[in-house]
Amino acid sequence: MIGNSLTSAIVNKALDGVWQRQKAISGNIANYETPGYKAKKVSFEAAMKSEMEKNISHSAYDPLRARREIEQMKIRTTVDVKGAERADGNNVNLDVENIDLAKAQIQYQYLVRSMTDTLSRLRYAISEGRK
Repeated sequence: MIGNSLTSAIVNKALDGVWQRQKAISGNIANYETPGYKAKKVSFEAAMKSEMEKNISHSAYDPLRARREIEQMKIRTTVDVKGAERADGNNVNLDVENIDLAKAQIQYQYLVRSMTDTLSRLRYAISEGRK
């Protein structure tokens, strides 16, 4: 992990989550024509939000504990059994998957840019403004 702050832990965990989501969506798209295949979904935002709210509202806020709990948070991959099923038992909606993949790619790019900007500011501060 780059950095040792709560912010860097959050960004790293979000990068992991979005990366796993991209892999799941790619698998769903690859199995679009596989009979009986059930789409996989990755969720982590609600758990991350809950973890952050729990730590912030705690009377004895400890940023080290908060960072550790974010780092240890599990990213869940589930099988979507509720989706509309085709005659062959497959429930992958190709249009939805392509939209979700584009969204995940944009999220990933944004998170990488956020981490890059943070590192650039740190480098600037360390070098005292010199290049």
